[in-house]
Order: sequence, then structure tokens, then C-alpha cells
Amino acid sequence: MDSKLYCYRHPSTETALRCGNCERPICVRCVVQHPVGIRCPECARPTKIPTFDVTPVYYARAVAAAVGIGVIGVLGLLLVNALLMPLGPVAFYLRWLALVGVGYLMGSGMNLAVSRKRSRGLQWIAGIAVVVVFLVVAPFLGLSLNGLFGLLALAAAVYVPVMQLRI
Repeated sequence: MDSKLYCYRHPSTETALRCGNCERPICVRCVVQHPVGIRCPECARPTKIPTFDVTPVYYARAVAAAVGIGVIGVLGLLLVNALLMPLGPVAFYLRWLALVGVGYLMGSGMNLAVSRKRSRGLQWIAGIAVVVVFLVVAPFLGLSLNGLFGLLALAAAVYVPVMQLRI
């Protein structure tokens, strides 16, 4: 009876080692050091953490959520504008604050829509969605990026949802 073992990846190489997971014989060229012993290359292959495994279905859900929240955000901002008209100059700052609130809702809603998944793509979708809401609403609210305050407020409105979906 022949008790010699040969590496499953290199059939001409004799070995005495086995993968600690699947028990296949492996040679020293194939051995991968793992925190729980030696592994073959297949068993040592790292798997993606489910939180970061974002499939195209999740991106579609994120876009759908961004569109829905964006429409609600536009309507909400127009309503806030109508309510703030009597306040005069103070209303300018409150409109920007309302846009930051839409950014927060965008991030929270997308976070729920994608089951709390994380990716750079989701961050981009959230940031672009807030900018689109701003571009749609700005002419109606009298908001512009002419001043430093406008740039900072829009940056904050984009930053909030992007950080909610950060990696």
C-alpha cells in the first residue's frame, strides 16, 4: 500500500502536509499561513464582509431611494420656503439648514433602503442626489453658491449623507 501523499496542485511533488480545513495534501509552495494553521490557497481565500458586498440590486435600491427622497426633499424645501417667507433675512440661513436636513434624510433613507450596506458607490449616489436636489430647488428658494456660506452649507449637505454611508 502506497502511503505517499502528493500535492493536489502539483501532482509530482511529494508532501506530508494537509490543509487544516479541507484536509487536501499540499506542498510547501502551496501552503498559506493562516491564523488557525496552514491552509490551501482556496481555503485561505478571504471572503468579503457582507456589509461591504454591494450587488447591483443594492445600487438600484439606492438610486430608487435617492429619487424618492429627493422628490420629497424638493417638496419639503418648497414648503419650508413658503413658511419662512415672513421671517425675512433669517429665512436665508434656515433654508440652507433645511437643505442640510434633506441631506441627513437622504443618507438615513438610503442607509435603510440598502440594508445598511457600505461602499464608495453608495456614497457617490448620496452626494450626487443632494447636489441634484439643490440644483432643482435653488432657483425657487433664491439660493446660490456665490458666497462662502452657500458653499459651506452645500458641502455640509453633501457631507452628512456621504458620512452615513462611509466605509
